[in-house]
Amino acid sequence: MARKSIVNIAVEGDLDEVVLRSLLASVGIAVDNVYGKRGKNYLKENIRRYNQAAQYGDWVVLVDLNSDAECPPPFINSWLSTRNPNLQLRIAVRAIESWLLADRKEIAHFLRIPVQKVPIQPENEANPKQTLIHIARISKSKNLREDIVPPPISTASQGPGYTSRLIEFTMNYWEPGRAAHYAPSLKRSINSLSGWKTGEY
Repeated sequence: MARKSIVNIAVEGDLDEVVLRSLLASVGIAVDNVYGKRGKNYLKENIRRYNQAAQYGDWVVLVDLNSDAECPPPFINSWLSTRNPNLQLRIAVRAIESWLLADRKEIAHFLRIPVQKVPIQPENEANPKQTLIHIARISKSKNLREDIVPPPISTASQGPGYTSRLIEFTMNYWEPGRAAHYAPSLKRSINSLSGWKTGEY
């Protein structure tokens, strides 16, 4: 008998929500309520509240590792030294974009770039978001370049349609199981969530 079939989630933003929904759906878990969506610091400030709430329902929190630690274990311990078993704190190394880049052929097709331009080990990229923006600069699609890449004279870190374009990619093309071959932290998340759902975690 499955233990986890519907969960509450907490995420950094809109793109993270769509990615986590897709990830959970791939292992047969549905989403009830969505919390956070105010950035990483907000999640850190509220992680203990989510952990306490896990007494009454199941929770999955997704956060980027960024450069806060070399690997997930010390990062997780710094956020939540004692975790309720009804809560999973999943870490994207180094950012959610590395999980999207890991679906190499699909992201190359979507961005209209050669697949050889997509890193084989996206989790080794220091800044996967900037890597994605960098390779989008050579896209054959002018509209896509203008959406994802910040304008030359702008101080913005991303193009005006960056989030909406990546949400489009995630919803229509991204496949977590396929991407997991090139993203170890995604593979760990899939395995852990699968076991958690069936009560083997």
